[in-house]
Amino acid sequence: MTNQSIPIINHFVALIKLEKFDNSIEKIEEIAQSIVGEMKLNVVKRLNHMFSPQGITLVYILSESHLVIHTWPETGIIHVDLVTCSQRLEKEFKSSLKLAFVDFNPNFIKVKSVDFDKQ
Repeated sequence: MTNQSIPIINHFVALIKLEKFDNSIEKIEEIAQSIVGEMKLNVVKRLNHMFSPQGITLVYILSESHLVIHTWPETGIIHVDLVTCSQRLEKEFKSSLKLAFVDFNPNFIKVKSVDFDKQ
């Protein structure tokens, strides 16, 4: 961003399609920890909600902003949302996702960056 009064805001979203996955909170936290570790982010607080009959939302409040993971095990979909106020690149996010999901054999990992300069 060119306006010096606006902070750095990087916003990345990902949609991951898997055949099957372990929808336990432990496994989803493992994925989140992998992303956080690879991107060298700092977790301040963790929150989660288990939906009935299935599905999880996991929120990591970061010193840099937040990471949210939503699961839809009935369709094999995981959505990951990362916002940071520190300089990060989309390719870093993609790389961290590939590593976090390597054992899941994903059908696809789609990543988009929200670019506020073009709005």
